[in-house]
Amino acid sequence: MVQLTERPSLKKVLQIFEFKNDDLNKKLREDIEKKRVPAPLIQRKGPFNHEYYPMEDLPLIGQQIGFLKRWPSPMCLAFFTTKGGVLKTTLTLNFARALALHGLKVMVVGLDMQGDITRALGYKVISDDENLPLDQMIEASLQTPGLYDLFTGRAKIEELIVALSPHLHLIPETPELAALNDQLFNVNRREYWLLEKVIKPLKQKYDCILLDCSPNWNRLATNALVSCDALISPLECKINNFRNFQVFERFIGEFRQEMALNFRQFFIPTLYSGQKKLSMDIKNWYHANLVGCIKNGLRETTISEEASALNLSIIEHAPSSAVALEMKEILSEVMDALLEKHCSPVDFSQQKGQPQQIRSTSLS
Repeated sequence: MVQLTERPSLKKVLQIFEFKNDDLNKKLREDIEKKRVPAPLIQRKGPFNHEYYPMEDLPLIGQQIGFLKRWPSPMCLAFFTTKGGVLKTTLTLNFARALALHGLKVMVVGLDMQGDITRALGYKVISDDENLPLDQMIEASLQTPGLYDLFTGRAKIEELIVALSPHLHLIPETPELAALNDQLFNVNRREYWLLEKVIKPLKQKYDCILLDCSPNWNRLATNALVSCDALISPLECKINNFRNFQVFERFIGEFRQEMALNFRQFFIPTLYSGQKKLSMDIKNWYHANLVGCIKNGLRETTISEEASALNLSIIEHAPSSAVALEMKEILSEVMDALLEKHCSPVDFSQQKGQPQQIRSTSLS
């Protein structure tokens, strides 16, 4: 288990970046010899030498031997669906930390009024230190500016940014997001506020911007859709998700057509169980009938919950697990598709404004 402050062993580092049976040990040794990456540090443990890396070295190593490639231009990915509890924020967390581990400069923008991604990344907007007097807790809670402060002119965008690590930054959710969502209704070009005031400036400084949306169809969500280059939507492998999915997809299709949007859409089956026939039938239906559905999915497991509780990605927490391999496959498939400008799971350059294609509407 790799804690944020832990120094992972050389073996653990290789497990984090290993994918498709690459001989990473040999490649890493070559990169060390050519001084592309630092050599591991050595600590004596009894009669043995223990090779390890400080966490801050991992992005440099990821650039050289990792399984993800760098995009040629900045990308904005929105994580959005209208059903909660389907691993949306888990996916945002895992994308954010995995991309940062590969040396990309990543910005996460929290758009969920519940503040899930801010907590998942380990940042506290409001202090929970019970030893502080109430007036100090209130004062501390007001010291973190958010998007509403940018909207009202009380803060510049640079003042909103929290550096979690050199490669991973955050604009945290604050309680005033609800007020921002309401007041956007009265703004000219209200669907473009996030794009013009937040995303465009951030693309000047970051390789990837991740938007973690609320599981509600609101003004912030429509701003995210206008702003994003790709939409990533988890689909729970349970029967009660079907009705929600049909409503969600209709809203997306109508809004895309109305706004003439050209983002790419990816569906990720989540919370499936290999021991449940219905769960696997639903997962297979997604793959067979949805354009843009990735090849695999993310199984139901406590490992995801454990990693999130530690503010870690799955590939850091349990890099040799089956669910870590699934997460690597998801990351690799999405990244590779976005690298190919004219060839992706959903290429809407040829069907601008058209709703998502679904080849069947029944589970059979």
